[in-house]
Amino acid sequence: MSPRTDAASLFVPPFIVAAFVLAAYDRDRVFATVGPALLALWGMMILALAVRWVQALWIARRDPTRESSWLRLQVLTGAGRSMMWAGAAAIAVAAISGLASAAVLGVLGLASVAIAVTWTALVAGSDAPFRAAVIERAVLPEHAVEGDALREHVKVRGVRIPAGTRLFVTGRALRHGAASRYALGAEASRAEFELESELGLATRGDHHVPPLAWWLGDIFGLARGPIVYRGEASLTVLPVPCEIDGVKELLGRGGDAQLARPAQIMPTEGTFRIRDYLPGDDARRIHWVRSLQADRLIVRLPDEIPPAEPKVRVVLDSHLWGAELLSCVGVDHLLDALVRVWLGVGKELAAAGTRVTMVAAIDDGNGPRVVEKAIGPRALRDGLRLGARASWQATLPLPALLEARKVRNVVVSCRAPQRVGVHPDVTWIVVPEWCWHVDEPRFEVANALVLPHPIGSADNRYARRRAEYNRIAMMRRDRQLLAESIAAPVVRDPGVFVARPVRGRIALEGTS
Repeated sequence: MSPRTDAASLFVPPFIVAAFVLAAYDRDRVFATVGPALLALWGMMILALAVRWVQALWIARRDPTRESSWLRLQVLTGAGRSMMWAGAAAIAVAAISGLASAAVLGVLGLASVAIAVTWTALVAGSDAPFRAAVIERAVLPEHAVEGDALREHVKVRGVRIPAGTRLFVTGRALRHGAASRYALGAEASRAEFELESELGLATRGDHHVPPLAWWLGDIFGLARGPIVYRGEASLTVLPVPCEIDGVKELLGRGGDAQLARPAQIMPTEGTFRIRDYLPGDDARRIHWVRSLQADRLIVRLPDEIPPAEPKVRVVLDSHLWGAELLSCVGVDHLLDALVRVWLGVGKELAAAGTRVTMVAAIDDGNGPRVVEKAIGPRALRDGLRLGARASWQATLPLPALLEARKVRNVVVSCRAPQRVGVHPDVTWIVVPEWCWHVDEPRFEVANALVLPHPIGSADNRYARRRAEYNRIAMMRRDRQLLAESIAAPVVRDPGVFVARPVRGRIALEGTS
């Protein structure tokens, strides 16, 4: 809620109560007795809030980066706001109908809120309880692999929790991960304690974990102090390359001069690849029978990628305008699938003897730039770290990542092949939706009498349920926008391959 809503709940109900109490002051003993007491409690509450507001205003003038002083008026919780308005309504009903029981309920509700707000403002109305606190937070394991189980570990020392209050902590380590929540009583004041919770499975990326939100609230849940953000952390989750089938087809025939054709052969015979002899070739590979037939030297090719393809650049196409603004889960799963296929292709090519360079646009804090890492069959670590840092970007188009020289470029993309100008030697691998499809979350309630959360949970409040509904609705709209932005037919071309999941692996199938 905004400070305006809290200010309205602090000032409007007391004026409504005052109007009805003055109207029935002479004919109702309850109002005549408790009227001055309610006025005194409300005055003490306003005085305590005014002191905290002036204190925050003075600090804000000395340090302009601090939060606005008006946030100090945001002290009521959802239960506190509801009790303020319910108490005012009960007193109005009592003044109109003369029901003494309604008046008692209204007086108890307003008095409870006034006492809770006054006490919370006095003992927890500033960030003083957290000034001497030492908070250390870590998401373990710090260098995780995609799919590992993550846990949050927080060490706290020196937090002052006044009597009559509780310490509340909440936060979300990963963008679409589980939220962690903690609550401690006054017995943990100035003590050293540790907090732990499970965060679910790790998702690929070089994550900056936002700080936790810390605040103090009264034991009845009616008022709270200002929110303090402490406990940042970092987390690197390495991707897991896919197992790829059909990678050799990406390089074609590899520049063979001739290809022997099968004929009538004996069981011990077979076919092999041959080409003309070049200076420097191993003389032991000369095929003398074929050489006599062709009247020139012919050599057998070794059973490996020939040196006609000395270098291959595997390029990750992460250029998608507006993708970083989408809130859906699918946009993250799409990039994860692209990175897995990209790394899998590089790994298989390196294992086959090709010199592989992994290319991606990486944001180092000053904007995206082209980063290249050479990998080998047993040196994939640099490629994994590069894949962990990959993110969507809208600055560097795909042609900026391709090599201008005559080098084979293998592009892993989620869109149909595009024209790349002066880079004709490009092989495309398209990762379609079925490789990364994921269902967005749903918000469904069976009927009006069934709550989505256990009874007593604060998440059952209408405001929170409405906010959650709007959040999920936006995610589903963004998911539709993502599908429309990448939907394009695959060109039927010999240089285009489509990645298809087959029995837990990815098979590359040509479209020609």
